[in-house]
Amino acid sequence: MSWDDLSKDELLSRFLQMEERIDELEGKIAQKDERIEEQNERIEEQQERIEELETRLRKYENPHTPPSKRRSGTGSPTSQDDDVRTDGGTPGRKDGHNPEWRSPLDPAEEIEVTCDCCPECGDHFDESVGVNPRLVEEVPDPQPPEVTQYNRHCYQCDSCGTETVATHPELPLIGAVGVNVIAQSALSRYDHRLPYRKIADRFEQLHGLELSGASAWHATERAARAGRCEYEQIRREIQKAEIVHVDETGIKRDGDQAWIWTFRTDEHTLYAVRESRGSDIPAEVLGEDFAGTVICDGWTAYPAFSSTLQRCWAHLLREAEDVASDHEEAERVYQYLKQIFVGLQSWLETDPSPRERAQMHRACQDSLRSLVERSVSDEPVATVLGKIEGGLDHWLTFVGEPAVSPTNNAAKNALREPVVLRKIIGTLRNDRGMFVHETILSLLATWRQQGRNPYEELTRVVHDNEMISREQTVPVVETSG
Repeated sequence: MSWDDLSKDELLSRFLQMEERIDELEGKIAQKDERIEEQNERIEEQQERIEELETRLRKYENPHTPPSKRRSGTGSPTSQDDDVRTDGGTPGRKDGHNPEWRSPLDPAEEIEVTCDCCPECGDHFDESVGVNPRLVEEVPDPQPPEVTQYNRHCYQCDSCGTETVATHPELPLIGAVGVNVIAQSALSRYDHRLPYRKIADRFEQLHGLELSGASAWHATERAARAGRCEYEQIRREIQKAEIVHVDETGIKRDGDQAWIWTFRTDEHTLYAVRESRGSDIPAEVLGEDFAGTVICDGWTAYPAFSSTLQRCWAHLLREAEDVASDHEEAERVYQYLKQIFVGLQSWLETDPSPRERAQMHRACQDSLRSLVERSVSDEPVATVLGKIEGGLDHWLTFVGEPAVSPTNNAAKNALREPVVLRKIIGTLRNDRGMFVHETILSLLATWRQQGRNPYEELTRVVHDNEMISREQTVPVVETSG
């Protein structure tokens, strides 16, 4: 039936149906437009997320990123089994390693544990047929604090009018807590990594001593000020060293960027928190006339400070390996570097003479020079070769100097504790916080290197500082009490 055969009513009905259909289609189009807009928004969000993840991936694929971070990624769980090791190792003692046994302590008391009769049949025992000793170690119950009141007598000289307040060897010049509280506050903060509020709670739980978090902070600061003379002595010893491992890592100071530097020798470790990462810091700590060898990474501050350097091979090999994983051209560079390093390690074990060392140094330097003169097409490979060329005079110092290490692992290890603390505390508040941080960390690290007890040493330096301060405070009259 054609349109001409339709009546007006039928035409009107058809038009109404068409209008309804058009409205329906327009509604569906509007819904699809909304869905397209939502999908575009989701695509934009996903694109931003992809860019964020790519940025983080570049960070964790960086050859200088520690292996622990590479394994853990962002720190979020990636597997349902959190106990599975990802470094290829297994827990427990390794094959071929001797076990570590605790040395048994001498008992302060012996208790005879006997039994009169058989628990099964009740028959009486005549005597024991043997003794099965078992040592049990226990700590004493929490002890309350010892509170001492010092009645300081005041005097006035009839001749000159000088007013004098008597003092006592065990009386602190300032504050209301003693040497042990000061030492334990500092150790709780920097050994046990407790917040000051938790340190105060610990004193109350173990000793019934009521302290505030601020009091624990002030006690820790007093420990740092008491140990500052020993800190400066550590710095003077490091200045005289022939070899110093140096490294630095970021830390916040009131939210702004700062750096914690470490200077380490075989017997001493010193930390310095500064707002600079430049060559002025090694010059300040080591002295501008430092004549020793600095073992370091490739940061530009080190060659600006000294020309006697040993660049870290661990950094170089790790970076070359990382580039080799994506660029075939870099694989040959990495294998060549690895061959030089491993070969030198084996050769040095033969204890060569100084003349042989000098000859090997020249030969290896010529090899590295030939390596960097290669023409490469990949930019990342060229970057690695450029770094080798930039430190050409500093890669082989260890060949001529037997005491020099080819890696800066000692400084990296020294930075582990500050890095862990950085994750906990977040930021240092001010100059006082920087002062305490670098002082206590340096003292504890050095004492451990030297096999000394940190608690005993802290109490010693605090007590000695009190004695020196008392002698410098005049006029006083010291009584024997």
